[in-house]
Amino acid sequence: EELKHHLLREVQAEKISHAQLFLGKPGYGTLPLALAFVQYLFCENRSETDSCGQCASCRKVTELQHPDLHFSFPTVLAIAKKSDAFIKDWRAQVTENPFFNIHDWTKRIDSNERKPIIGVDESLEIIRKLNLKSFEGGYKVMIIWMAEEMNADCANKLLKILEEPTPKTLFILIAESQDKLLTTILSRTQVVRVTMLQMDTVQQALERRGISRNLAASIAGRSDGDFLEALH
Repeated sequence: EELKHHLLREVQAEKISHAQLFLGKPGYGTLPLALAFVQYLFCENRSETDSCGQCASCRKVTELQHPDLHFSFPTVLAIAKKSDAFIKDWRAQVTENPFFNIHDWTKRIDSNERKPIIGVDESLEIIRKLNLKSFEGGYKVMIIWMAEEMNADCANKLLKILEEPTPKTLFILIAESQDKLLTTILSRTQVVRVTMLQMDTVQQALERRGISRNLAASIAGRSDGDFLEALH
């Protein structure tokens, strides 16, 4: 809750750090939190505590179809070198369950389960997209999921735009481990630490999926605040 209030205040005060690193396990909700943050930023009728969920901008973000919201994520280079080739898979995955890890993603996009990375071709595509004008006149947002999977060439290509982005550009890097990120990337981002979920939050989410109260409580107690672990 404290972190959510911090992000709300950023938008309300119009003091948004242009490059943020959401750091935490996928099961803590790093991606859903980033999407909720972006939806609040784009919302046409936001309240003090949340986006309206009903306006055209909110619906576009919910459907992952907003023209000023871009995604970058690891791909299997032998299949395709750019994220756009897998955007239908991405939308399907996030819609079905936004709590997923690199293993879940790899299984979806490659039957051979080869290691996906974010390569240099993707960095050039990121720069190209962010140099375009905003479609709706506001922020342009780039979410880079599993940013620690950027190879060195990709990361180095992004250093300049991370440090000197075009106006109203927001980078949200999502990573599980900062140890795998280049220090030059870390130094250019504001770290947002996403901590484990409360046990009762996990329990309630499981109950909404039809799990009995007692079983949900038992699973939540063993999940260490990780909703993905609870689902497994």
